[in-house]
Amino acid sequence: MTSTAETRRQFLRDFLVQHSLLTGGNVKLSAGGASSFYFDCKKATLNGAFLCEFADWILDEVAPAISPAPTVVGGPTLGADFIAAAVTMRAQQRGLPLVNGCIVRKAAKDHGTQNTIENAPAQGARILVVEDVITSGGSVAHACDALLAAGYHIAGIVVIIDREAGGRAALIEKYQTPVHALFNRADFPEAAVN
Repeated sequence: MTSTAETRRQFLRDFLVQHSLLTGGNVKLSAGGASSFYFDCKKATLNGAFLCEFADWILDEVAPAISPAPTVVGGPTLGADFIAAAVTMRAQQRGLPLVNGCIVRKAAKDHGTQNTIENAPAQGARILVVEDVITSGGSVAHACDALLAAGYHIAGIVVIIDREAGGRAALIEKYQTPVHALFNRADFPEAAVN
């Protein structure tokens, strides 16, 4: 699917509404608390059409605006796993430099390599941190802290959806880096409390 920015955004929004947005319940959030709406973004990040368009959005609209440019894409498992894989694959296909990814575990493995950061890049790498949804920003902050402690730089943060619950502002303040959200909670009137 080749898209203009407008048709890409519409496709991605429609996909999320049709496949990922759950309303009318009382869903527990990873940040704590409960919500009457929930974005099950694994339904998006495990769909090839959605992933290709989202990865292309990152490569076309986000990455070029970051200076100095990111050299690696990665973030917290499980939200970043499929996004990082898609971005690196699309970059490779398009001859773009952002072809390496990494994943930050919640805790180091207790076997094998005992890594906290999988596919750890070279020291000093500039990492574009990706995630599916932010609420409080806790998962992204954990990943950023681990990456910084390992000697990497946070080039920017990208998410599919910002639930507009304070996480974005907290991440911007803590890491002094832009946080790009494809969509905000306000872009989904379907999620309005009934």
